[in-house]
This record gives sequence, C-alpha cells and structure tokens, in this order.
Amino acid sequence: MRVLTAQGLSKIYNSKGNIVCTALDDIDLHIEDGEFVGVMGPSGSGKTTLLHLLAAMDRPTSGRIEINGIDPSKLSDKKLALFRRRELGFIFQDFNLLEALTIKENIILPLVLEGADPILIEERLRPLAEWLQIAPLLKKRTYEVSGGQKQRAAIARALINAPSLVLADELTGNLDSKSAKDVMESLKALNERLKATVLMVTHDPFSASYCQRIVFIKDGRIFSEIRRGSNRQAFFQQILDVLSVLGGNFNDVPFARA
Repeated sequence: MRVLTAQGLSKIYNSKGNIVCTALDDIDLHIEDGEFVGVMGPSGSGKTTLLHLLAAMDRPTSGRIEINGIDPSKLSDKKLALFRRRELGFIFQDFNLLEALTIKENIILPLVLEGADPILIEERLRPLAEWLQIAPLLKKRTYEVSGGQKQRAAIARALINAPSLVLADELTGNLDSKSAKDVMESLKALNERLKATVLMVTHDPFSASYCQRIVFIKDGRIFSEIRRGSNRQAFFQQILDVLSVLGGNFNDVPFARA
C-alpha cells in the first residue's frame, strides 16, 4: 500500500525585488507502507523544503501531496492540526522534548492530547520503551539522560500514536558516534518490527546506510536513487560514491563511522 504520493512538487519563493528562488522543481516521490527512505543532498538542495511540504508545514507552489489518500493542503486549519497529530510522527535533531515533563510524559503526550484511555497508553508505551531500551528512564527528567537516550525517547513519542508516516530531520546531528549508531539501530529495528514507514532527511552517510532506499536531491530536483542490498557496508560505500559525484558542501559530514 502506498503511504505517500508527491507528484510534480515545486516550491518557489519570491524575495525582495521580485527575485525568484526555486527551492523544489517538479519532484516526484512515492513511499510504500513499511519503507525506510532517506533523502540526501548538499546544503541548499531543497531537502528541508521537501520535508516541510510533506509535513504540511508549508504548501507547494504546484503539484500535489497525498498521505494515505488525503491531500493536506485541502484541509482546514483545525482538520490539518488533527491530521498532523494522528497521521504524522516527527523526530527532530534537537529532540524537542519538554523539560518540565518526565521521559514517560513526553512519550505519551500525543495520546494524552487525543484523550486516549490510560490502559491503551500503557499498552502502547511499554513495548516501545522496552524495544528502545529506555524503560528504566521513564521517570527521569530530560536533563537526567544522555543525548542518545533523549533521541530514543523522541522516536518513541513519534511512534506511539502509530502514525502513517514518520518524518525525521537530521536525527543524529547532535549525537556522538556511539549514540548515533544506537539510535539508528533502534529506528531500523522498529521499522522492521512495527513496519513503521519512515522518511529521514540527513547529511550523514552513516545514518543513511540504515535506510532501504535513498533519494538524492540537487538544486531542487531529484538527482538519483539507490537501494540497499543485504550488505550495509557496501551500501555505505555506494552512498559515498554518489555524494562524491553530487558535489556540494558535505565537509561537516563524518564519513568514517560505518
């Protein structure tokens, strides 16, 4: 089943003096149920713009987006807020956890906002916390846990509502190598275990090597696409090869972690 369809997606910004900037140009992207897809490209290639459009945080200049057959741009503000809360899960580079809440309270917040039954909340929380190895941390505050543990809590929060699509933005950007590896192993395991559909924007080829498929963007257009076989190390090398051809600014990328 297809979860995401984006066809002819373009985004044009007009700046002062009527200078036109084309951030995205005629993007076609399809994601099937249970896929783990990465989006890569140099700085300014349009990755963030694409993520904002798919997250219904911005509207395309042209083209259409459907998530589970629903076009978010046609929803009222109230229905759009509900759609984003129920159909989408979000994982951010800076975690976006609330310091006033415990790890447990942060994770279950989407279900609390939905008025879910406490029994259902516990049924959803326990397996996620166990799989992500954060069950002993549920009563702790965010400032009492490590960056990797915060990110795993953020993953649990993104998945607890069983969204149709999880959108991740540079989720290992603030983590050291070991924490990044732990987080990506956890996300990959949950993708396989729960068949969670994930779209991840990243600069990092190490993180990208956990994806099943990677779409490369350059100058607002799709440049190429590759798929992972059984060997993640070989896929990592494929990613490096494409990035070397792609060019652009990847100087801040840790290339030696695979």
